[in-house]
Amino acid sequence: MALNFLNSVNLNQNELIKARIENQINNAAAGPGVEGQLFYDTTADVLKVWANSAWVEVGGGVISLTTANSTFVSLVDSGTAANPILTASLSAANTPDATRYLRGDNAWEPISAIPGTYNFIFTGDAGTSTTIASGATAKISGGTYISTSSANTGIVTITHDNTTRADATSTASPAFGSSFSAIDSVTTNATGHVTAVNLKTVTLPTTAVTQATGDNSTKIATTAFVQAAVTGLLEFKGGFNASTGAIASPGTGDLYTDVAVSVGDYYVVTVAGNFFGNTATPLTPGDSVIVQTAAAAGSVVEADFIVIQSDTDLATISTVGLGNVNAGTGVGVAYSNGTATVTNTDLGSSQNIFKRVDAINGIISELSIFANSNNDKLTFVAGTDIQILTDPFNDKITINSTYVAPATSYATTITDTATITHGFTTRDVIVQLYDAVTFETVYADVDRISSTQVTITFSVTPPNSIRVLVQK
Repeated sequence: MALNFLNSVNLNQNELIKARIENQINNAAAGPGVEGQLFYDTTADVLKVWANSAWVEVGGGVISLTTANSTFVSLVDSGTAANPILTASLSAANTPDATRYLRGDNAWEPISAIPGTYNFIFTGDAGTSTTIASGATAKISGGTYISTSSANTGIVTITHDNTTRADATSTASPAFGSSFSAIDSVTTNATGHVTAVNLKTVTLPTTAVTQATGDNSTKIATTAFVQAAVTGLLEFKGGFNASTGAIASPGTGDLYTDVAVSVGDYYVVTVAGNFFGNTATPLTPGDSVIVQTAAAAGSVVEADFIVIQSDTDLATISTVGLGNVNAGTGVGVAYSNGTATVTNTDLGSSQNIFKRVDAINGIISELSIFANSNNDKLTFVAGTDIQILTDPFNDKITINSTYVAPATSYATTITDTATITHGFTTRDVIVQLYDAVTFETVYADVDRISSTQVTITFSVTPPNSIRVLVQK
């Protein structure tokens, strides 16, 4: 049973591989068609198309052939209409051969009978022209840097001669301030040959040029450039007592009173204390300070430094810091990947907790039962799609699911192009069509125009009603 398409099929320029045109034994079996319809006539072994209200052969052969003879040529039409043959013959008299030519009067004549003398003229780029008579030999000679040769094949080869010269080399290694010669230009003639070179004397500088600060190219770095580049980088000076300012090994002196500092000097706290006596800047071991403003010995102040906290201080009830969580009475603690989970372990003798109760119609949203151990009181809390009913006379509590599954399918019947409303609030739907009489699946353009509607378009009106099935 063939698939029933009620609209055009767009292959988007893709190949139709191993397809077969409809086969019929003749025009009558194919029946009337529409403009452009094709079928293959298995009797005549030809492809036919419906054009101008009739079946005609696609790319038909020669229908008629008219022949006419011309000078020296005779045409004969033979064969059949299905297999025509056209034969062309020379009408000239006598028999041709390799030593004859066809004259204008349709007669063959020996080549030696051609009258006249034929000369060839050679002309060069310079000088006068040279005439070479029939049977004479033309010679091609070489010139400057050029030579010629020939073979029995009749080919003359023109070759540019090899040219050599002696180039001097040097192994000298000049020092700073020394000079050396180098070629800075070469002159050639029109044929590409070197005619002259120009030598230039180069003197090396006695000192290197200091590049600009921040230059990151591949130029040579001088001592001055390096010193400028490293100025301001971090340099570890040692540990120090934050309470007194005393510097520990490898440094010496008192950071607060008698030590000069430079930008980038780096000190680490070994003993806790207030930085420069400032209670607002308490430092603990592991904290560090970096000089941001250079100062002479005895004039150093707190503002000359940047303070870096190590963030390893232990927390107190009022200070944020490092700490952990321990279990206490009625409290349980569990760690996983550095995260602590705290739970209440004092549930009482009558407490029960239930979450996510499975029902026949699906998973019910959360149901919780809480117990108060002080007065033996249970509290029931209903979640979404849950109903709790109490019967005080029978001391009974009934828990029901109010969940109603939404519709997931929709069906209707149409007779032509139409827009239907399925109401599913989504374009994620499957649409299938079938003939309501033959029950065959049919195909048409289906356009999900909105989340609740679908438009079904037919290129021609279907012969029967069409049943539309929509599945969410």
